Amino acid sequence: MQRFVTATALLAVFGLAAACAAAPAAPEPDTDAMLAAAEDLDTRFAAAFNAADAETLAGMYWNNPDTASFPPDVMIMRGHSEIQAAYAGMIESMGTTLELTEKHHSVEGNLVLSWGLWTITMPGPDGEPMEMNGRFSDVKAERDGQWVYIMDHASVPLPPPPDGGN
Repeated sequence: MQRFVTATALLAVFGLAAACAAAPAAPEPDTDAMLAAAEDLDTRFAAAFNAADAETLAGMYWNNPDTASFPPDVMIMRGHSEIQAAYAGMIESMGTTLELTEKHHSVEGNLVLSWGLWTITMPGPDGEPMEMNGRFSDVKAERDGQWVYIMDHASVPLPPPPDGGN
């Protein structure tokens, strides 16, 4: 009886091993293509921002109500219409130019995680150009046949405390 149980267990193990070996492996992601798509999305984002094209900007986000954007001037934007309205208001009020000054990308499964630095140039109160420098992080993925932002976060560091202040 013990031999029967041992033989049956061995057959089950060998059968499982054979099934695993015969199963096709999941295709490896093409990380070069994913990184190129992430870079292209960032380039198109800056171009649409500088063209004051809020509709195109919003179209670069996944069309899903859970898509979230955290810009420096709004607590949170969710979904296509909120994102488009917020960008339209920001661009109209600021008249800005965006430059992504430092970018990093990392492929993680079917996502690209990105982070870096940006500079926005806008008219100052005296009419002279002034710069705002900040940082960003985002998650990009291919959805419905195109690369889009799933989530992004942009922020501006707090200014240093005044001299002598506690």
